[in-house]
Amino acid sequence: MAATETITFHVPEDPEFLQAVARVSLVHAHLDYSLRMYIKTLADVSIAEALDATEFEGSRNLRDRIRKLAKPRIGDGQALVKLQALLKRCEDASTMRNDLLHNIIVLADETRPEIRGPDHSWRSLPSAKELNTLARTLTTLAVELNHARLSGWLAEALEKTKAKKLKPAD
Repeated sequence: MAATETITFHVPEDPEFLQAVARVSLVHAHLDYSLRMYIKTLADVSIAEALDATEFEGSRNLRDRIRKLAKPRIGDGQALVKLQALLKRCEDASTMRNDLLHNIIVLADETRPEIRGPDHSWRSLPSAKELNTLARTLTTLAVELNHARLSGWLAEALEKTKAKKLKPAD
């Protein structure tokens, strides 16, 4: 599509595509909720306090806040590196979601739907299959975050630092 052409906004009518877009949107909310629960855990506050404190915060702000809270709580070791890697994967998945949901879809040549990419170029719409793959990735990340926080490596790291603080000085 040429830069000077008038664009025709478009909403695809394919139910499978629309379902996949909705699924991506819904499961991304699950990922954000999991990030908010990390803030709850790392700040040692109630669920209500964490939810109130993070209301209307986007994914980027949540990840940044987690990074700031994590290092003093778990130190600069293996758990922090694992957390940083997991947050990077969350960032990548959120970027893919944002590239879809925060861009416009148009009809190119009055027949072919295209979406504006992050570099402002036009590209083909992702398929429903690609979107469902992204939704599974987002779900996997939310589950992985919860497992690490509740009973996995993050829970263990928090327990270790708690035990060190409680250990009497020699």
